[in-house]
Amino acid sequence: MSITSPVIEKHPSGFRLVYEDVYATDIADLWQAITTIDRLARWMVDLTGDLRVGGTWAVVAKEGEPSWATGTITTCDAPRSFTSTWHAIEEEPTDLVVALDEVENGTRMRLVHTGIRSIFYGAGWQTYLERLAAHLAGEEAPFDWDTRFAELSPEYKARFGAL
Repeated sequence: MSITSPVIEKHPSGFRLVYEDVYATDIADLWQAITTIDRLARWMVDLTGDLRVGGTWAVVAKEGEPSWATGTITTCDAPRSFTSTWHAIEEEPTDLVVALDEVENGTRMRLVHTGIRSIFYGAGWQTYLERLAAHLAGEEAPFDWDTRFAELSPEYKARFGAL
């Protein structure tokens, strides 16, 4: 499995997505990229909140609109792993687990998102993780987020539909 070929499986609460890939950086750098608000904004989204156990976070909303996702950090073993709830508006809360391991040639990251019901998480996570890879390489993302998401969506629709 990799960011371009995740495991997608049925789960009692919906679906589970599992992405795993090795990034050519050390564990400290990858940990900072996925747990520091200013670094997250470079490849994912703008967040507000407190990214420590018991802390809550929210995606920065457009003016006059509610945040489209919020969560609570439920466990953290820096720089190895964290767990967060993920609550997108109009959806049931889900669980996100991220684990890092030092390996030859870099750091392996395993991202498991459990309980999702929307097939759009597949293309969304792949798009974000491709942007993370570019960020860690010191590059700008080579694509527009919306364009890449639209390119990936048909494949994910087929994969989810086949379950």
